[in-house]
Amino acid sequence: MKSKFIAVFLIVFISFSFNVKGQKAVPEAPIEKYLQDTVHVQKIPSTISIPFDISMNDIEKQINTTVTGLIYEDNSYTDDNNDNFKCKVWKKANIVITAATNDVFDFTVPIKVWAEKGIGAFGIMRYIPLDFEMNLKFSTKFTIKPDWSVQTFTTPNGYDWITKPKVNVGFDVPLDFIVGKIIDNNHAKFAKTLDDAVAKNMSIKPYVVQAWNAALQPYLVSEEFHTWVKITPLEISMIPLTTSGRNIKSIMGIKAYTETLTGNRPFAPFVVSSVPNLKIVTGIPNDFQVGLMSDVLFTEAAAVAKSKFIGQKYEFQEGKYKIEIIDIDVFGSNEYLVIKADIIGNLKGSIYIKGIPVYDPIKKMVVLSNSQFDIKTKNILVKAAAWLLEGKMVKMIQDEYGLPVDELITYAKQNVESAMNTEYRKGVKLSGKIDSIVPDKVYLTPTSIIAVVLAKGKVELKVDGL
Repeated sequence: MKSKFIAVFLIVFISFSFNVKGQKAVPEAPIEKYLQDTVHVQKIPSTISIPFDISMNDIEKQINTTVTGLIYEDNSYTDDNNDNFKCKVWKKANIVITAATNDVFDFTVPIKVWAEKGIGAFGIMRYIPLDFEMNLKFSTKFTIKPDWSVQTFTTPNGYDWITKPKVNVGFDVPLDFIVGKIIDNNHAKFAKTLDDAVAKNMSIKPYVVQAWNAALQPYLVSEEFHTWVKITPLEISMIPLTTSGRNIKSIMGIKAYTETLTGNRPFAPFVVSSVPNLKIVTGIPNDFQVGLMSDVLFTEAAAVAKSKFIGQKYEFQEGKYKIEIIDIDVFGSNEYLVIKADIIGNLKGSIYIKGIPVYDPIKKMVVLSNSQFDIKTKNILVKAAAWLLEGKMVKMIQDEYGLPVDELITYAKQNVESAMNTEYRKGVKLSGKIDSIVPDKVYLTPTSIIAVVLAKGKVELKVDGL
């Protein structure tokens, strides 16, 4: 009888000891769930600036290509109040730009003129043929219209004789005074003829279409992580033209969405043949932004956690209770990163701690914020091990756990900068630099933790020959 009592006592004692020193925690695990399979980083409106610098030499070349041969013709003696004057005007040599101020420049047109002038009195008219050469001078204002056509507003600015008109009646009689008045009366017509020729034949739209199509092409920034940057142009603006020396300068801006994507090459729209109308603005922002990705596999995230926490011992209530982590795992549950810790000691089993993953720009790591025990773990602990709810363990794990992503972000930054300084086709080149990195979001996918930061900088698209 005594031995039975001892046996029962031992069983109760062992059971009591087990419950005090090694209670079990078997909470239900948070549901493993991911909000996206592939990360599409938020589209960010940016401006790609396109500075252009048009040499006066190029303008001269364009104008001289446009304005050739016969540039003016008057075949009537009776027009202009019966002026008794006919003429044909040819461009004799290349048009030369002589000066430029702001958006106005002066140029000279060397011309050769054949004319017939009627001279007479009392109803008797004699028509005298004339041949002479002169330099017509003009001032013109150069603008680009919303439809991308080039428009000039040209006004007369005097002339110089190269050879003066004269008639031989046994001796030379100069007619420059008479012909000069006729030239004065027709000078504005010559100017309009030049404006019409420029409007008909000059446009920068082909260059802009070329730049737009170049911007549309997605570019690969990381082969290892299959990461692409895609630009979707929205509109184009330009500051008013100004002149500097023998150059016309301005800056165009392509406002566009920039986005970072993972996976296969994103779809590139078909080549466009037209672009939106031009907007004239007072300034072009240069605030290019793009999301950079750093991709950490869950297997790697778990390995980091194991190296930091397996073997870690924690004491509570001045050493009254102790636990040790013997295994650990990491997975996602909606927006939370969950750490599953297998423990032994005064509490045995598994506990689940969850937190919102964020990028810490000071540590340059993905860390946990707002960490806490999962609600089902908390419900178990309230009954079995309330001492563990002191928060000490959660805080230590939050403070100590971090996924280093600085190397990945630096690598992505270098790849983007390399892509930003590439000639995509002959004469079309991006040129840029990333100035700062700003935290954005951390995404959880079924295979990895993806930290996204915003890379801010400046980027220009240069088109040779524009």
